[in-house]
Amino acid sequence: MEKEIILKISNLSKHYNYYKSVLDIKRDAIKAVDNVTFSVIKNEIFAVVGETGCGKSTLSKLIAGLIGKTSGNIYYYGELLDYGDKKKNFRKKIQMVFQDPYSSLNPKKKIYKIISYPAVKNDIIKKRDRLDFSVSLLKNVGLGEEIIYSYPHELSGGQRQRVSIARSLSVNPELLILDEPVSALDMSISAQILNLLMDLKGKGKISYIFITHDLKLVRHIADRVCVMYNGKIMEISPSPDFFNTPAHPYSNVLYNSILSYDFKKGLNFINLNENNKKSTEVNKEKEKAGGCTYFKRCYASKEICKENEPPLEDIGHDRMTSCFFPFTHPNL
Repeated sequence: MEKEIILKISNLSKHYNYYKSVLDIKRDAIKAVDNVTFSVIKNEIFAVVGETGCGKSTLSKLIAGLIGKTSGNIYYYGELLDYGDKKKNFRKKIQMVFQDPYSSLNPKKKIYKIISYPAVKNDIIKKRDRLDFSVSLLKNVGLGEEIIYSYPHELSGGQRQRVSIARSLSVNPELLILDEPVSALDMSISAQILNLLMDLKGKGKISYIFITHDLKLVRHIADRVCVMYNGKIMEISPSPDFFNTPAHPYSNVLYNSILSYDFKKGLNFINLNENNKKSTEVNKEKEKAGGCTYFKRCYASKEICKENEPPLEDIGHDRMTSCFFPFTHPNL
């Protein structure tokens, strides 16, 4: 059975021009997201991972329509995504939950007004029904009706994040973009929020784009993993395959950085210390190089990587990587 694609990203880019000073000439553009292509399957958790500054959050904002693109297209069920098209009303179908629940909630509004506003705005409910509607939503995210007249500052961090999720669910979205939704919460509250998201996924036909740098978390919840570096996609793999054998050298480095000794035991990974003890250092020769964006740090780079940029290609088993020399497990 062919899998249904809910979202397709095609050659999406976001570049920022910058100047050294007010009187100086324009410098080369900062490529926050650079020619990114991927698809999200219906009812899956698609995790986007990478180090700070790799373009994860910029990508999420592009999909949510919070910032404009430089080039490329986004398709929702095959239709070009245009947030200005009022007939399609894509904003109702695609919602976003931000990292900081406090700054994303209006401090001057009571909880029931915050939660019900999107539904009222989209004519899903009438204003006279917003109290009952809010109570129902709060129950769905594990909160009681006693907080409906509270303000955001009167709630705990976990409660505020649940309110943010309830607000995003008020318009019955089909795609939820989660940008580091539990990074600001303690471990017990994070577990509750994650369990809630998994329960919601099980109850309804909802898909997630999960933006995070926490690979330990991704290992437990994601269906597929997308690795970004310097605005580009390095690898897209099913989660079990990614955590058995990362295909891209950067994925290997990223993953080995979170492995404990016991968990690492028995896995057939490249030994980074034997290949290059200084794999993250940039030598003078590589500083002048072009080609692959990861060439300056790569422990497995060769001459072709210096001159040419590897395309994102299918390497089999539903896996893609932008590397001339991907590492594959002998059992695949």
